[in-house]
Amino acid sequence: MTSPALASGIEAARFKGMLESLQQQDPDIDSIVICSKFVVAYLLQQTPPNPGWRKANIEGPVYLVRRSTAPRYQMLVKNQFSTHDLLDNLHHAWELDCQQNYVFYKVEDPQKRIRGLWFHDDQERKKMEEALEATLEELR
Repeated sequence: MTSPALASGIEAARFKGMLESLQQQDPDIDSIVICSKFVVAYLLQQTPPNPGWRKANIEGPVYLVRRSTAPRYQMLVKNQFSTHDLLDNLHHAWELDCQQNYVFYKVEDPQKRIRGLWFHDDQERKKMEEALEATLEELR
């Protein structure tokens, strides 16, 4: 059995490794607010003939990161299939709607489609929802 101190040390080292990996892409990231191991991204298609949710072909870990420069917070889905990640700047005008296993959000840019993130584990989704709501409240 692993001791709690060793387990937390391993977790801290893993978290540090994730942060360093993200900083290689964006050196202005100063911390990971929260992350979840796996999500599937969806985009809302609102135009005829077939409106509805479409897979964005982006799935992998999701990170809510804090940056030392503007924009202060970003949400990143690190695509495990390609280098095409989903990256959105958190903004006080974001609209957030959460349901079991899903986080839906509308970014401030009306030209961008509404996003949906599917979480395998609803407990992970709830943690992300709380962190997003707290961060959006801070931005407001």
